[in-house]
Parts: sequence; C-alpha cells; structure tokens
Amino acid sequence: MGNYPPPYPPPPPGNDWRYQRQAIKDQTRMQREAFRAQREAYRLQARGLRRSSILGPLLAITVGILFLLVQTGHLDQHRLWDWYSRFWPLLLVGAGVIMLLEWAFDQYIQSDPAQPVYRRRIGGGVFFLLLLFGLAGILSTGFREGNRDFFGHGFNLNQDNWDEFMGDKHESNQALSQSFPAGAGLSVDNPRGDVSISGTSDDNKIHISVNKQVYTRSDSEAETKAGQISPRLTSTSDTFHVDVPAMSGTRVDLVITVPAAAPTTVNVNRGDVHVNSIKAPVNITANHGDVELSAITGPINSHINNGDSSFSAHSITGPLAIEGRGRDLTLSDLSGPVSMSGDFYGTTHLEHIRGSIKFHTSRTDFQLARLDGEVEISPNADLSASQGVGPLTISTRNRNITIERVSGDISVTNRNGSVDLTSAPPLGNVTVENRNGSVNVTVPELAGFTVQADTTNGDIENDFSLPDQGSDTHKNFGGTIGKGGPLLRITTSQGDVSLKKASVLPLPPAPPAPPKLTALPVAAREAIADAKEQAKEAKANAKELAADARQQAKEAAADAKEQAKEATADAKERAKEAAADARQKAKEAKQDAQEQNKHPQQ
Repeated sequence: MGNYPPPYPPPPPGNDWRYQRQAIKDQTRMQREAFRAQREAYRLQARGLRRSSILGPLLAITVGILFLLVQTGHLDQHRLWDWYSRFWPLLLVGAGVIMLLEWAFDQYIQSDPAQPVYRRRIGGGVFFLLLLFGLAGILSTGFREGNRDFFGHGFNLNQDNWDEFMGDKHESNQALSQSFPAGAGLSVDNPRGDVSISGTSDDNKIHISVNKQVYTRSDSEAETKAGQISPRLTSTSDTFHVDVPAMSGTRVDLVITVPAAAPTTVNVNRGDVHVNSIKAPVNITANHGDVELSAITGPINSHINNGDSSFSAHSITGPLAIEGRGRDLTLSDLSGPVSMSGDFYGTTHLEHIRGSIKFHTSRTDFQLARLDGEVEISPNADLSASQGVGPLTISTRNRNITIERVSGDISVTNRNGSVDLTSAPPLGNVTVENRNGSVNVTVPELAGFTVQADTTNGDIENDFSLPDQGSDTHKNFGGTIGKGGPLLRITTSQGDVSLKKASVLPLPPAPPAPPKLTALPVAAREAIADAKEQAKEAKANAKELAADARQQAKEAAADAKEQAKEATADAKERAKEAAADARQKAKEAKQDAQEQNKHPQQ
C-alpha cells in the first residue's frame, strides 16, 4: 500500500504536554494519508475492472461506412437522410440492445466465483454521439414533414433566410433593351435569382426587367453592390449572353422576352426557372430551384440537382428529357416522347402524353407507349396507371400497383405489395411476377387467351371454371380460354391469385396531332395589325396627354409662384406702411409728453 515513515517514538516519561500534542497530530496525519492511499488503490483497482462498451466502435464503423458509400456514389445522400428521418429511433433501440446484451454477458461471466467482477461503461463521448444523432434525427424529421420544427411552425433555413438575417433588404429595378441578332440563341447564367423567359418579343429585340435585392445594413453599400450586379450583355456570332455576376448577399431576378425562334439555354444555381412560348430547343440546368415549362415546340433537356426541387411541363410538342434529382414531377399535355432518369422523392404525376414514356430511378422502372389518362407514382409506395397503350413495363418493389384499362402487352415485376390489373382490349401478353403480395387480374369477358397461374402459401380463384391443382402450399391453375391467343403468366408468393372477367371498353383512338401554324390567316394578320396600330395611337395619345398635363402643371406652378411673389410684395409694403405709422404716432406721443412737461398744470 506504499512506504510510510516509521511510527513516532513514544513520548518520554514525564509531563511534556507539548511533545505529546505534536505526537498526536503526527499520528492523525499519518492515518489520514494511509486512508487516502487506500482509497486511491481501490479506485485504481475498480478502474482496472472496468470494460469499455463496444457501442462506440460500432457507431464509428457504421458512420464511416455510410460516409464512404456516399462519397463513392454508391449511396445517395438525400435518400440516406430521408431514410434516417423515418427510422432514426432504431439507432437508440440498437444501442439499448447492445448494452443489454453486454450486461447479460457480464452477468453470465460473473456467475463464476473465480472470475473478477467487471463493470461496463459507455463513456461521455459515446453518450454525446447518441445525443447528437438523436437531435439530427429530430431535425431531419422536421424538414421531411413539410419543413416544420418541433412546435409546428414553418421552418426552412435556406440562403435567403440567412441573407435576410444578416442584413436589411434593399431592392432596385433596372430595364434593359437591345437588338437581338437574327438566328442567334439565348444563354442566361444567373447564380442567385429567378429567371423567367418568354418568347413573346415581336420587335426583334431582347427586353430584360431586372429586380435586384441586396442584403446589407448600409445604404451606401447596397447602392454600390446594386451597381456591381447589373447583368452583362454580350453577343457572339450565334449566341446572345446574359450573365449576372456572383456576389454574396445579393439576388437578381430576371424577366426576359426574346423572339420565339431563339434557342434558349438557362443555368441557374439558386433560383426558379420559368420558360414559355419558345419555338426552339431549350436546355435548362437548375441546381437549387423549381422548373416550370409551357408552350414549347422544340426539344427540351433539363437537369435538376436538388432533392427538394419540383419540375412541371405543360403543352410541350417536342421530346422532353429530365435528369438528376428532384422532388415532384408534373407533366401534362405532351406530344413527344418523355424520358425521366434519376431519383425523384416526391409525387410524379403524368397526364395525356402522346409519345412514349420512360421513367427510371434506383427503385422503379416504368415504360409505356402512350398515355391517354393518368399515371401517379407517390412516395408512400403507391403506383397507379389508367388508360394507356402498351407495351407497359413496370419493375419496382415495395409498392401497391393499380393498372386500369391498359391495352397491349403488360409486364409487372414487384415484391412486398399488391398488384391489381385490368386489361383493355385488345388483350396482349400479360406477365405478373410478385412476391409477398396478392395479384388480381381482370380481362375482357370475350377475350381468348392462355393462362398459367401459380402461388405459394396463398389461395387461387378464377371466373373461367379452370380446375385448381397442386398442394396446400403450392397451388396453380391453367388452360386455354376461347380460341386461345395471348399468354397470361401470373406468379406470386405469400399472396392470393385472382383471375376475373368483366366488360371493359376499348380505348378511343389517339386524337390527331394539332396542326402546326406556319402562317396566320389574312384576317388574323389584319386584326393583329389593327390592334398594333390602335395600341400605337393610344400610346401616342397618352404621350400627348401626359405632355399637356406636364405643361398645365408647369403653368399652374408659374402662376402660383407669381401670385406668391405679389402677395409677398404687398405684405412687405403694408408692413412698411404700418411701421411708418407706428413711428409717426410714437414721435407725436413723445412731443406731446415733452410739451406737457414744459407747461405743467398749476
């Protein structure tokens, strides 16, 4: 237990009370030091019997593997956070299970008297990590549920909120207009701000309306920055460039009108993009912002790179290609083929698409030749399609699939969800492969076909009096209906199979494509010319009226000024006369007083 000084020698005989008191003090001090040494030895012994929990290393390894998968591109960051926002409490459950297993193991080991008694500890660092992960899970849940915080209020921390927090908002407007080269394309690059482009310019010019927003505490600094972020307009042989300088704490919104035949390219880092009425190719890159397109006849290529961005396109004639990451997709009234590739975490809604459809994500592959009705792919594991023309191909998982009135060949591959399919005439080959879910197929009542249906651990049912075969765990039925024809192949496991017949109307023929107007009728051109002439006359009349009003205001101001001048002169003259009268009266009063002093009354 340590080396201690020899005990104090016994006091000498006699009554030396000072010596005896010093001896007692030394003995007390030595006992106190011995107790401290014994307590430190017990502490060291207890520390040596402690064992660290494996929870900390497991957390570090798990987080490191996830970060490695994200960095190498094998795992999407947005999908990881979406999963974590839903299931982060499992982290606490897993940590509790690990500590419970360690406690049970220690109890088993300590049942042997020969084994020392150990104690487990997780450490402050591991506890802090669990607390940090729990807080991150709560915040990510708030963002996933519509950007709301713990108290239900709106919560959306983005760059605009940060800028508004750092400084006051100063706005200014600017208007630019310049001749647009014939046959040239438009290129717009805006790092911060919305861009709206419309092909409605009919004077062969480009018109730009600029709204500048500067966030700062100083008015002079706001004015300086506003001058520095003015768009730069440059022109090459085939492209007209509109470039906005990048500057922190600023935002520039652009509203641009160009000739409809100008090919358009838009690059926006943080802001929304709106393009309409363009009769030429359109290329869009939006890193943080929504994209909205309408009334475009040329091919469209769009790249969206933010999981919270939405994309919508309406009344598009040419082919449309969408790549990247986004949230909601809304497409309607499209005449050309549509291709969507990437990861889309919200609702995908498709409606009235005359061309072929290709939808590819890490979870779902969907293809359809033509869509007369609607398709909706929701984030809550539902996929529905109605009134389409095949071939239809669906390959997905963890979804409930509903297909209504789709003609032609159909192929569905799914697991962990149900499949409900109604085929419209003419009936094509139908293949449904499902796992852990039921399959219900409805065919036209007068159709002829050959069917083979199998299920494991499920029941089978059909409206065609086909006999059931197989065992209790594996059932099937098959045969030829009518004159035969297309093949229906249905397989599933852990679910029922049902084949029914019903009266299903065929799809109407595809409507004719809208004619392309190459030239306006004479009456329409004359009406447009008359409208332009009337607008020009109205503009000239308004200008004359404004000039007359300014002249009248100027004359009224001159009259008022002259009247004020005359009134001032009259007032001065009256004041002068009043002062002279006052001085005269004062002089007379003084003379009267002097006269009275010379002849006082007796």
